[in-house]
Amino acid sequence: MERDMISELPDTVLLHIMSFMNTKYAVQSCVLSKRWNHLCKRLINLTYSPVPNLPKKIEVERFKKFATWVLSTRDHSCSLHNLGLHLCWTEPELLDKIIKHALFCNVQQLILDVYSGFRPDFESLPLMFCSQSLTSLELCISWNYARIVLPKSLHMPVLKNLHLQGVTFTASDNDSCDPFSNCHLLNTLVLRYCSLHDDAQVLRISNSTLSSFTLYEGQTYQILLSTPNLSSFTIRGSATHQLFSTCNLSFLEEVNIDMSWDARWAEKSSIISSNIMRWLQVLASVKKLTFTSWYPFQIMLHDFSNPTSMRPEAPSLVRLESLKVFKHFFVDVSDEKVKTVVEYLLRGSPMAKVHIIRRA
Repeated sequence: MERDMISELPDTVLLHIMSFMNTKYAVQSCVLSKRWNHLCKRLINLTYSPVPNLPKKIEVERFKKFATWVLSTRDHSCSLHNLGLHLCWTEPELLDKIIKHALFCNVQQLILDVYSGFRPDFESLPLMFCSQSLTSLELCISWNYARIVLPKSLHMPVLKNLHLQGVTFTASDNDSCDPFSNCHLLNTLVLRYCSLHDDAQVLRISNSTLSSFTLYEGQTYQILLSTPNLSSFTIRGSATHQLFSTCNLSFLEEVNIDMSWDARWAEKSSIISSNIMRWLQVLASVKKLTFTSWYPFQIMLHDFSNPTSMRPEAPSLVRLESLKVFKHFFVDVSDEKVKTVVEYLLRGSPMAKVHIIRRA
């Protein structure tokens, strides 16, 4: 009879191996032997993803089985490294219990990407936003009626990565929101479809450790950067936010501007073009500037062709080393027109190399 060398491995090694397995198959390993039944109760990585095209009713029941196993069978005394819930429909009460379990087990990485047609007033949310264990949080919850309203300040001392989608920020001082100043290790921040509560007008990003910031489309508001160590800034899908800074962004390495074309923008190309220029004035210390879509240039070209347009002062990109512009093959614009915008952007940037990259 052949030796079962795998079963002879220490528990710690087996649990490490199981951490790379799909949760469904890791749990199914309990049928192998009593020892494996014991091991699957101590899994440190739990991930749930839906089956494509499965009817909603069946998917809800499927998730309930997963949640029941987590809440009734898993060893609650074991720390949880990662919990990922992806694109699943569920009842708020059940989701609330899962989040509480994860926080009780000192979860380090939490992904909540779920749908619900119910209220977003989880009892676990205040616990989440003052977690002492979370190093990474991705909160993307789509509600039919209401959004999650965040507290005035997130007290998450070891949080390094934060991705928020569809949340609302609460003002802490008059018309200003300042939620991230107490996240003392925050390195990466992604905001998408976020809004400000009530009459708030300004979102202040105050954080001395933040290195990477990505801003997607959403409600229009002012953004005030107090991020002296910011090295990467990406704007995607929207040109309506107003950008300001209270600090010298001397560590800024790269800025990426990626916008989707909207036919309505042609009517207000002058406003959008001016807004892009104002962004670049704030981000003037950048070394590598990339327009990863052609549309910002298309807007600026449209604006430059208007003789009555009032252009703001060109940004002084004195540290710029590289300007990249991705141009679609189907775009029929003369090199001379492109050169006009490039020269306008590069005033005061004699050392910058220009790359016009064509792509499908």
